[in-house]
Parts: sequence; structure tokens; C-alpha cells
Amino acid sequence: MTTETLNIEVSWPDTLDVPAGATVNAQIWVGNEVASYRLISDSDVDAPATTSPATIAFTYDTEDLLPEDAETVWDHFHTSPYLMHDGKRLNIERVAKISVSDAQLSGWKIAIS
Repeated sequence: MTTETLNIEVSWPDTLDVPAGATVNAQIWVGNEVASYRLISDSDVDAPATTSPATIAFTYDTEDLLPEDAETVWDHFHTSPYLMHDGKRLNIERVAKISVSDAQLSGWKIAIS
């Protein structure tokens, strides 16, 4: 088993009211450029939303990126990050995606609007 850490930098505009104690959350999926196929985070991953940008560090097993058959290629991460406070979602960003190779090379930057 080999693990890697994906750093997801999530930013939001200064005009967005983010209460103290809020978190930035995401579920991580693997798929291809068009669609996500499998959830690879056991649950939402999160980080305190004390400043923008906040970085979520997600550790995954590289075997999670392997498809179930030889004809499928899973080469993209997918997520829809959101801010959460007191059990309520404050907002959610549309699906963001990045190629696995780009994410491994330079991390992943997502702006929540």
C-alpha cells in the first residue's frame, strides 16, 4: 500500500460571511475528465475555515486510483467543496476537477464563489 497526500487549496471571496468555527469540506472522487466514478474519501475531508485560502490535506491510497477493468482510465479527481458551520452548509461550489498528474505535481486550487 502506497499513500500520497493531495493538498487542496480552497479560497472564497472576502465578501462571503464565514462565521468563526466554520470548516471547508470536500468529498473526493476519482474518475475521468467527464465523470466521477468512485468516492475515495471515506467521509468528508475538512480543514478550519479561519482564513482564505484554507488547505485540506487528503491522504489516499494510490490503489484507489486503479480502475476495476483494463478498459477504464481513472485519471481525474473530482470534488464539490463547501463551507460548513453548525451542521449547515453555507454554500457549495460546482464540481471541480483536475487531472491526477497535475494535482500530484502542483496541488489543487479551487475558488468557491
